[in-house]
Amino acid sequence: GTRKDPKARKFLPPSAGSPFGDFPQDWATTKTAKNVRPAEDPGLTMSKTRDYKHAHTGMGGSCSSLNKGREAPQPKAPVAGAFKKRPIPPTEFRRFYDRGDLPIAIRHLGNENKIDWKVDIEKLDYHHYLPIFFDGLREKEDPYMFLAYKGSTDLLEKGGTKILPTIPQLIIPMKTALNTRDTTIIGRILKVIQRL
Repeated sequence: GTRKDPKARKFLPPSAGSPFGDFPQDWATTKTAKNVRPAEDPGLTMSKTRDYKHAHTGMGGSCSSLNKGREAPQPKAPVAGAFKKRPIPPTEFRRFYDRGDLPIAIRHLGNENKIDWKVDIEKLDYHHYLPIFFDGLREKEDPYMFLAYKGSTDLLEKGGTKILPTIPQLIIPMKTALNTRDTTIIGRILKVIQRL
């Protein structure tokens, strides 16, 4: 081979100083400096200053490609929340019923329940009681939900001419009920508006 025949080696180009490339001239020993070929580009050899001191510096391990990289995901448009359910504030109907200020009671029958009015409906003050029952239409728990809906329909059926003067007082309870965005409450308030 070329190791035993020095004459055959003189026609071969000088080999690199190591498997990773040539040693710098300043770092090469006298024994290896004879076989090290001169560097064609000084920028390819390491210097004493050691330019690559930090991670992700230099060109080691990098690759180049003409393909376009993966596009960054576009952020989704924020949701306005127009149909999102909103918290239901406490109602005046619950407070009045728990305190015993409403002249009503539940009458349990075989197949359905009805409201037992302790006072004649025609003698009630509609300016006071009708807005309270309309405010209770936002309730979702029994017996408040049943009493508010059934009481509102009974008052509208037998109110007659007393209903018209109370309409300005009913706007705020109806608006508050519609602003809850709850489909159950909205359906209930729309049924009462049809009777109104």
